[in-house]
Amino acid sequence: MSAALIGALVGLVVAVVDFALLRMLAGRVELAETKRVLNVVGMLQFVLLPVAGWFVGPLIAGE
Repeated sequence: MSAALIGALVGLVVAVVDFALLRMLAGRVELAETKRVLNVVGMLQFVLLPVAGWFVGPLIAGE
C-alpha cells in the first residue's frame, strides 16, 4: 500500500471522527444556521481530509 493511500485512509478516519463530533455539537446548538453550517462542514471534510492526506502522506513518508 502506498503512502498516499495510507494518508488518504488516515484522512478519512479523521473525517469520520470529526463528523461524529460535529453532529453531536450541532445537536446541542439552538440556531438553525449554526446547525446547518456544522453539518455542511462535517460533510465537506469527507472530501477535503482524504485529499489532503493523499498529498501529505508521501511527504511524511519521504517518498
